[in-house]
Amino acid sequence: MNENIDSSISNNVATKIISHAEKQNELIFATRERLFKLERTQNRDAKILCGMSIGICVILLLMCLEFGGFTW
Repeated sequence: MNENIDSSISNNVATKIISHAEKQNELIFATRERLFKLERTQNRDAKILCGMSIGICVILLLMCLEFGGFTW
């Protein structure tokens, strides 16, 4: 009788630990997925900002050459 109670308690504890571990795994994978999406968004935004900065620099250079009287 005592062994059955100990076995039942052990099985219950093991089941709870496994359930908790599965929830933790789901949380970890969901967090990794969100971080991966965020990294992709950040990379895209960084490329857009770099492109816009280069475009502004080219426009300013062309304006200086056109209206500043610079000659080659």
